[in-house]
Amino acid sequence: MGHQSKIPVWLEWWFFGCQVLGAFFAGWYNDKFGRKSSLAISCIITIIGNTVAITAPVGHPINLVMAKCVIGIGIGILVSTCPVYLSELMSPTLRGIGSMGINFSICFGQWIGSLIYFGCSKNYTGIDDSTGYKIAFGIQYLLVGGYLLLFWFMPESPSYLIHRGKLEEAKAAIKKLYHNKNNTEYDIDSHYEILIKEVEEEKMNAESEKEVSYAELFKATNLKRVVLSIFALTGQLWVGVSFVLTYISYFFELAGVSSSIEKTVGMFTLCVGGNLVSYFVIERVDRRVLYIGGVALCTIMNLLIACVSYGSSQAAAYTTVVFVFLWAFIYEATVGPLTYALITELPQGRMRAKSVAITSNVNSLCSFGLGYLIPYLFNPDEVNMGARIMFVWTGTGVVLFVVMLFFLPETRGRTANEIEQLFVNKVGALKFKRAKFDEDDKLIMSSVGKEVSQA
Repeated sequence: MGHQSKIPVWLEWWFFGCQVLGAFFAGWYNDKFGRKSSLAISCIITIIGNTVAITAPVGHPINLVMAKCVIGIGIGILVSTCPVYLSELMSPTLRGIGSMGINFSICFGQWIGSLIYFGCSKNYTGIDDSTGYKIAFGIQYLLVGGYLLLFWFMPESPSYLIHRGKLEEAKAAIKKLYHNKNNTEYDIDSHYEILIKEVEEEKMNAESEKEVSYAELFKATNLKRVVLSIFALTGQLWVGVSFVLTYISYFFELAGVSSSIEKTVGMFTLCVGGNLVSYFVIERVDRRVLYIGGVALCTIMNLLIACVSYGSSQAAAYTTVVFVFLWAFIYEATVGPLTYALITELPQGRMRAKSVAITSNVNSLCSFGLGYLIPYLFNPDEVNMGARIMFVWTGTGVVLFVVMLFFLPETRGRTANEIEQLFVNKVGALKFKRAKFDEDDKLIMSSVGKEVSQA
């Protein structure tokens, strides 16, 4: 085996820094120039990074890390823009379904990646490492290229256009999305009026008429909404996703499971299936039930996996596989996709882009730290916890369950205008569901146990 250069830790920090930079850029750009072109920029940057990775000379890891940094900027823009853009293309009461698209994309990408890995390992046994990763990078040309082709036919976010005062363009965008020969009954005017009311309510509660700044996110009720969004997104890490979906092949190998690659492909196939199930339940089941219930079930699976790990038989190993498969399906049907609905529904509409950027960066920071902590705890030559590392995620899952049980509000079926009024009036999380609104879409204070203030 030839000499392999060690990649310095500080270069990994570059990748993380580039991802954070991309997210902050997206938060500013999305509010200034729109969501549609922001995604196009992300795709172009990703193409540049892929090209650098594929053409990098073998034996020069610095070039690969630099390519990773370029891609990091693109990823930062993507994860901060996609949930916002997709949610705002949906009708106001169905934003959750749209925002979940990014989780399906991630899940589908992981599944494709596992299939590529499986196919190369079976059909090209003599394949070298450089060819393997070049195939993986090359596939991305098809995905980002597809969006760039669709770019010219995609509408801009109607919500963004209304916030920028481009009312006629907003109405045209809604019509482009929902009015066609097969759907002539959609109430475009009602959709438009809901968005107008959303903007008017937010302007009334805004501290100033200036452009939204990141500092405004940390004032008054906005801070609470950002913190809840951060808990919702990092909740994916709290239940163990950074271990299960990242190290699963290595975990299966150490557990003595035969055909570990096939098991990994099977798990990611289940993930796709769970994600598809989530689309059927997202608007039929309350957000709190899905998220908190998903956290509880994943935490139970974590505990079972950790307990079974004390066994050394083949039966114990395959029992672990079953629990991991159950965890993957439950996670992708509940916590995984629902997170993206929550981080777009909880913030104020005018601050949605910057809130998602901040939330994504905190999540990236936590993921980066876990990238160093997990191998240290798991590897046989370090702490050697093995599968008992799942006790860690059991503990964090319990904490997340308690926090969300008392502080996560119910947002299913609520418009942004209604959610705005509930937060501004400091309605408790457990009272969101019972809230009623009058014919003018104003909160009926008595429905949430509050007195009507006297003028």
